[in-house]
Amino acid sequence: MSKSRLAEIIRFLIIGVVATIFDAATRLGIAYLLEKANSPEWVTTGVSVLAGFVVGVLVNYIFSVLWVFQDVKDKKAARTQSKFWLFVLLGFIGLVFHEVLNYGAGALFNLGGISIVNGQALVLSTIKDGTWAFLSSIEFWMWAIIFVLGTLIVLVWNYWSRKKWIFIAPAQGEEKPQEE
Repeated sequence: MSKSRLAEIIRFLIIGVVATIFDAATRLGIAYLLEKANSPEWVTTGVSVLAGFVVGVLVNYIFSVLWVFQDVKDKKAARTQSKFWLFVLLGFIGLVFHEVLNYGAGALFNLGGISIVNGQALVLSTIKDGTWAFLSSIEFWMWAIIFVLGTLIVLVWNYWSRKKWIFIAPAQGEEKPQEE
């Protein structure tokens, strides 16, 4: 692996963490507000996941274009509106992977008597009560492990798909892209 590819992957990981923090903070904040408004659980979950996704994908796109992917064959083509929407679509596919894993694992754990699907709700309810009691809950930790595994799978998908279809590197032997 070349030094430039390694540097790109490190930048991708850094921005992935930043975008994940924005996603999670948005999800929790929106879920908190909707719970206070007594919204149905399906509305709270749906709206908070969608809001987190939108904020996370926007943060990720902006930094991907400006900083992460520097070794790109055609930077202008990578910044078109159609490539932005492809970026969003690829991110949405990753979100679907993640949610299927969360709910699939939740169903499996339910068979064993552990309910992990409500990990987010558990965090919110104990923080609202002014405690951090969720940290001693097996349900929270199982949810957190599945969430992290899903995030790692989506991380690999996002890098591979974006590099393959949006931020395409020059072929070996081609001139390096000019700085803009």
